[in-house]
Amino acid sequence: MIRLVSVFIFGLLLTPSFGQQDTIPLLEDSVIISATRLAVRDLTLPQSSTYVNVTKQLPHVSHRHLGDLLYQVPGVFSQNGQNYAQDLRISLRGFGSRAAFGIRGIKLVVDGVPETTPDGQGQLDNIAIADISSIQVLQGSSGGRYGHAAGGVLFLSTDRSDIQPLSASVRYGSFGYQQYRLATDQKFENYLLSVSGTHARSDGFRAHSRYEQTNLQASLRKKTAKEELSWLISYTDSPIAQDPGGINLDQATEDPRSAREQNVTFDAGEAIDHWKTSLSYTRQLSGDYAIHTTGFLSGRNFLGRLPFENGGAIDLSRIYGGGTLELQKKQTTHNSVVTSALGVDLGFQSDDRIRFLNLEGTLGDITLDQIESFDSYSLYVLQQRNINSWTVDYSLRFDNNRLAIEDNFLLDDDASGSRTLRSVNWSLGISKQLGEKSSLYVQHSTSFETPTLSELSANPENTGGFNQNLDPSRAWTYEVGWKHNAGRRLKWTSSLYYIKTSQELIPFELDQFPGRTFFMNAAETDRLGVESTVQWSFADAFSLLGSYTYADYTFGEGTPGDEDLAGIRLPGIPSHLLDLGLTYHKSGLYSRVNFRFTDSISLINDATVEAPSFSYVELYLGYEIKRPFGSLKPFISVHNLLDTSYFDNLRINAFGSRFYEPAAGRNVQFGLTFAL
Repeated sequence: MIRLVSVFIFGLLLTPSFGQQDTIPLLEDSVIISATRLAVRDLTLPQSSTYVNVTKQLPHVSHRHLGDLLYQVPGVFSQNGQNYAQDLRISLRGFGSRAAFGIRGIKLVVDGVPETTPDGQGQLDNIAIADISSIQVLQGSSGGRYGHAAGGVLFLSTDRSDIQPLSASVRYGSFGYQQYRLATDQKFENYLLSVSGTHARSDGFRAHSRYEQTNLQASLRKKTAKEELSWLISYTDSPIAQDPGGINLDQATEDPRSAREQNVTFDAGEAIDHWKTSLSYTRQLSGDYAIHTTGFLSGRNFLGRLPFENGGAIDLSRIYGGGTLELQKKQTTHNSVVTSALGVDLGFQSDDRIRFLNLEGTLGDITLDQIESFDSYSLYVLQQRNINSWTVDYSLRFDNNRLAIEDNFLLDDDASGSRTLRSVNWSLGISKQLGEKSSLYVQHSTSFETPTLSELSANPENTGGFNQNLDPSRAWTYEVGWKHNAGRRLKWTSSLYYIKTSQELIPFELDQFPGRTFFMNAAETDRLGVESTVQWSFADAFSLLGSYTYADYTFGEGTPGDEDLAGIRLPGIPSHLLDLGLTYHKSGLYSRVNFRFTDSISLINDATVEAPSFSYVELYLGYEIKRPFGSLKPFISVHNLLDTSYFDNLRINAFGSRFYEPAAGRNVQFGLTFAL
């Protein structure tokens, strides 16, 4: 592989440039944030937000997982990018760090349609990262807009501005990594049809970490002056994703590529297939009114094996969907613009969950059989008032959630039952523009987060039904910030926030179910944080993108169990995160060096065990060769350039001190993209 990489770099440097474009600006002059549900300029939005133009800013970044595209976003911390059985885990201002798998506490929206399930569980294994063209991130509680959004919102778009009749790419890398992709865009009058297919596989860095996945997506879009229509359909098949499990520090030091023996014995891992279809429609009506509606339906079949016998095999069939109906009105006077929205969100979810004995990788007798449901309806009101240099933004939302369980396994008594959880959340933000380039803002917001069905069904008593000791959590956020936008040369943001939570959910394990995660409530937590970003084009074709996060997150009064943890920092979140990316982009050549520092992380509630801090460096190099028939883009990336020892994932409060999932050392990806 080293010889092949050397030939690749040598050929790339000698390739002549024919008719190449000059400097490509990496910074946006002004960005419209639509993740707020009422579009607003980023400078005047009274809330912390970040926009990532993936196509322009990160054209050659390896499409391994979404975390590769989010490092420049302050407040975001991602783990588990190399364990495909557990999926990428993303936290935003600490929300989501407790998730045993997937994404919690953050609303995922793809092309304006929720990707998060109605009960608040989000996963991205059914989205091909190569399809993502841009990302908008709202940092901070957004319960008044979306309900389940205590940490904020990830708003992903697959709508590409560059229409390509045909594009194809191949990628290869360390540990047997392969990715093949084919896509096409076809335009018919006002309609654009886009179809893509991606297949990826890898043997994995660690033993027992092989995966294989195929993603198919098609979309049909129409845009005119008065209406927008978007129909999408996608399918994902992942027949294998092995889970090497957590190991203790001695094992991680002696052989970081090893898997936990019990995970191999019980063939821990998962197989899934997932489909989704959605329809969105927006139309300008007479006067100042517009109507917006969406609908979606999704299904997921999941077969998982955990590293223990009793209930260690799971067969889950999930169907979920929902929709939105929203009416907007925009009023304009000589010195003000008022935009208002009144809407309703509906959602339903049904999980048919069956557990079996895991007889060393084969299914034994049934130990649990129940149907879990989550139904919700929500009413919300949004408004933005722009009066001269002032912007006032507020939201108000009522959520009604009904959780029910139908127990079909009656050998241990009937555990059927239901719970109804209601909440009212709101936000109020005020922004003052200082001239044309700067603004100050203040905001207060609240959020409400119910336990997911999978969290509730993880019953420590090992019986059917829900864990009745698990309650919803609430959060109150107070934030002040400063934004500066000097066009395409310089941008920076700074924010200071304080978040008070109650009934925060904390993960733990039991000795009789090693590898299975349960949850409990901590009465209060206190979160004080600082987030800053800078985007600076300091010379021709050079740009510096940096972000810094300070997170002082601690337990408050009324800590979990019998422990007195008041004032001790929360597990799973580093206190300091720093990311710096230096980019050169001119005449077809793209190069980027990325440096990342991650502070130490507490691994158990009392903070007596920590994972050490580490620094991480990545290198990306790509070149665009333009020809009359199209373009070629060879590229290479070197991950963990300094061969640093660190952990890809940390399992909080894991039994037996099996906290650690070691990350790969220095590794390489390279490939070629062709586009007509």
